[in-house]
Amino acid sequence: MANTANITSVDDALNLNNIRKVLQRMEDSIIFSLIERSQYRVNSAVYEPDCKQLGKFNLHQLKCAGSNGCLGDWFIYQTECLHSQVRRYVHPTEFSFFGPLPEPTLGKSSGSSKHLEPILAPVPAEAVVNKKLLDIYRKNMVPAICEEGDDGNPGSIAVQDVHVLQTMATRIYYGLFVAESKFRSETEKATALIKARDREGLSAFITKPDVEARNVQRVILKARTFSQNIIAGEDGQLAPVLSSSTTYKVNAEYIGKVFQDYVMPLTKEVEVEYLLARLDEDQNGDAVPSKKRKCETS
Repeated sequence: MANTANITSVDDALNLNNIRKVLQRMEDSIIFSLIERSQYRVNSAVYEPDCKQLGKFNLHQLKCAGSNGCLGDWFIYQTECLHSQVRRYVHPTEFSFFGPLPEPTLGKSSGSSKHLEPILAPVPAEAVVNKKLLDIYRKNMVPAICEEGDDGNPGSIAVQDVHVLQTMATRIYYGLFVAESKFRSETEKATALIKARDREGLSAFITKPDVEARNVQRVILKARTFSQNIIAGEDGQLAPVLSSSTTYKVNAEYIGKVFQDYVMPLTKEVEVEYLLARLDEDQNGDAVPSKKRKCETS
């Protein structure tokens, strides 16, 4: 998934219309990634701890990074090590599942970003929910969209899992831009809620139930459209013809449930925890780097 925010411009990055467009494109990426994962069986061996095939050294390295030592985590961590070198986790809304990671030495743009205004305040550790996402994905989502059993494709599955999880995480942490935009547009109201430590009030502050309901229905429609099995097409035909015999690769209603029960609540949790810490920088006086925490470890 491409994180397309223009982080060289605070106004562009925090413009709610721009954020809305990016989030809708992210929906597409998540739906397609889940459709791809659904073609494989569960293959629970990918998630079993202490994978002996990794060898003692790799297993030790992986566990030091905060993993239980499963093959799936190894693929995630190795991918993140590669992505870190090309500055993925310098982006204010990208957080790795494991660490430590290599320094970002490649892919720097020709223009200097040293003096760019920070888009976000420091993101607290409480706003990093990767462990929760990983657990929900493996225990809830995979069994719901995949057939039980082992089809002998552990490598392909581990690779696809990386794509699904990174895609979802990117969508969830993009909520930080929403929270910051709302804070800047209604600073007085947000500040009062933050000082009162009013979690429910902050949740209501960032939530529009009618918009969320429409978003879920849009996701269901997209999932039904993207996953439709098209057996044949006629010359000049512009769209498939639906019938009682039309079948789908995934249950579209369940994909809507993924957003409603998992993606949106985790996004809201990230936003609330971020806002609760939003005044800390001002109160402490000294500025802290806006991307202080780049990974989550055990």
